[in-house]
Amino acid sequence: MYVRFPTVIVSMLGVLVALLTSSLAALALFELLLLLACVSDAALAPSPRKLTFQREAAASTRVHTALEQTFILSNTSGRRMRGQWRDAWPPSAAVTPSRHSFDLAPGASITTTSTITPLRRGTRKSEHVTVRIRGPLGLAGRQHSRPTLWEVRVLPPFTSRRHLPARVAQLRELEGRALLLTRGQGTEFDSLREYVAGDDVRAIDWRSTARLGTTVVRTWRPERDRRVIIVTDSGRGGALRIGENPAFDAYIETSLLMAALAGRAGDRVHVITLDAHVRSVLTDSRGTRIINRLGEAFADVEPSLDATDWQLAASEIDRFTRQRSLVVLLTTVGLSSISDGLLDILPKLSLRHTVLIGSVQRAKADLSPTPSESALQAFQTAADARSELETTAVIRSIQQLGATVVQADADELPPAIADAYIELKAHGKL
Repeated sequence: MYVRFPTVIVSMLGVLVALLTSSLAALALFELLLLLACVSDAALAPSPRKLTFQREAAASTRVHTALEQTFILSNTSGRRMRGQWRDAWPPSAAVTPSRHSFDLAPGASITTTSTITPLRRGTRKSEHVTVRIRGPLGLAGRQHSRPTLWEVRVLPPFTSRRHLPARVAQLRELEGRALLLTRGQGTEFDSLREYVAGDDVRAIDWRSTARLGTTVVRTWRPERDRRVIIVTDSGRGGALRIGENPAFDAYIETSLLMAALAGRAGDRVHVITLDAHVRSVLTDSRGTRIINRLGEAFADVEPSLDATDWQLAASEIDRFTRQRSLVVLLTTVGLSSISDGLLDILPKLSLRHTVLIGSVQRAKADLSPTPSESALQAFQTAADARSELETTAVIRSIQQLGATVVQADADELPPAIADAYIELKAHGKL
């Protein structure tokens, strides 16, 4: 049972009656009659259990992308139903409108719509539906809540998609004009052409020259069908907050852009997400569906404060392939890189693969002292300066172990890693 707001207003009239009659008995009698009227009204109201729901909506959407859902309400009773119903989604689902009014004749149906514009990734579930049916007097009614199994899988936003067309164009241009005269680890034979002044004599194909009677050179092009292994840190390296969001969100965007770009280049993509344990694995994927598959793999993964097991990452990489590949490690570089064991796996990893480390960097603070700063501000400035020196020393150690480090802001990291990948392709190093 529930009491409608007009009934509350009517109950306030009992106070006016008590003031006019100067009798508390009159107030009690008025309120008692009103209570009996409300109970009778609720008892005469149709049962809300006779109202059925059918929901139609897509199974998934992206963050900040509107998803329309349609509900079909059916009155299975033999009486007219008037009232309101509410769909209880979590606030992060941002459902509008969440309340709907209805007026259904016996056996009739009505269609209502609402829009979900999720603010966070993950699986969002509707907890229950609450139905309120008004009685014939309009004073009170019957209320019933029923659980639901409705859910929407919210994928990462993939805002770095805007960088994809320009990088794909670079790849196509590279495939069309980047013919190399020197064979590299990531090149394959393309064609023969006549020797011109300035060509490297090491590129001359002597057998073809003797057969054709003119000097020809071999040309090479970036090899396709290579393996790109992306390791995304969901441990404390990903949980570090950069601005309002954790660094893990930037690593998701970088993984999505890299997977899309490598797929367009014809390479095989493997994506591993781990901290102390493997959280998700996407293996040997290519084509246009890789973005959706990868988004679904990332949807419910939240960064933890566990130390990342980099030995586990190395063993997972070895499980995928023993051939030389591009390994992209997305983690926050700092002193934790030493304690977590990242530097321990780099020597062996760099011998077998081309290793690229992507890291989100904090906004650089002004380290110049000012006369008016307090002791706390001076301490914070000194701490920031020491942190930058430590990070620089760790990056230098990583580079000495044969890996390449790309540091950028959260918004700039995805295109920076994509540019590094294209650069490796252009020089035949992949």
